[in-house]
Amino acid sequence: MSKQIVVHNTDELNNYKNTILDNLNSSANMLQKVLSNNDALDAFKIFKFEKMAAEPLSGNPENLIEVINQAHTYLISIMAVEYLYKLHPAQAFIINWGNIPGYDIESVDGTIIAECFAATSYKSNGKLTADLKRLAGNTEAEYKYEFFYDKDFTENHKEYYKEKYPDIEIVKFKDIK
Repeated sequence: MSKQIVVHNTDELNNYKNTILDNLNSSANMLQKVLSNNDALDAFKIFKFEKMAAEPLSGNPENLIEVINQAHTYLISIMAVEYLYKLHPAQAFIINWGNIPGYDIESVDGTIIAECFAATSYKSNGKLTADLKRLAGNTEAEYKYEFFYDKDFTENHKEYYKEKYPDIEIVKFKDIK
């Protein structure tokens, strides 16, 4: 699902977060039903190929793998905007979920831009480097951020990227909540 929203405060963010968590609970219930009613091979075919889970925002049927990927990226986006509200409390933010042109997060006035992702590794598909290059190429935004979650990224990695991209604040979340 592609969706663009504008949020003005953390209460609005919490509403989206609760929707995502409710839909993840629905998906977990569906997962349990599939596991209890199918052998392993059939269950995994269903997980991979059938729309048996709830899309995190709409609740519409979606493939489980897509739901896993989308939910975590959406939650990182919410955490990123919460972080941004601590630094820029007067801003309203546009969140671009899915395949929508623009940055993942932008302030309405265009002074703040951010990219977000959740991956098994920051190196996956060159995502971190691609995001940082894209952010660095923007000469108009005053503040630039990269927000993400993975299990591999260390402080040494952060120092390396910070040296290459000094105008971008790199924020690696320790957990997804």
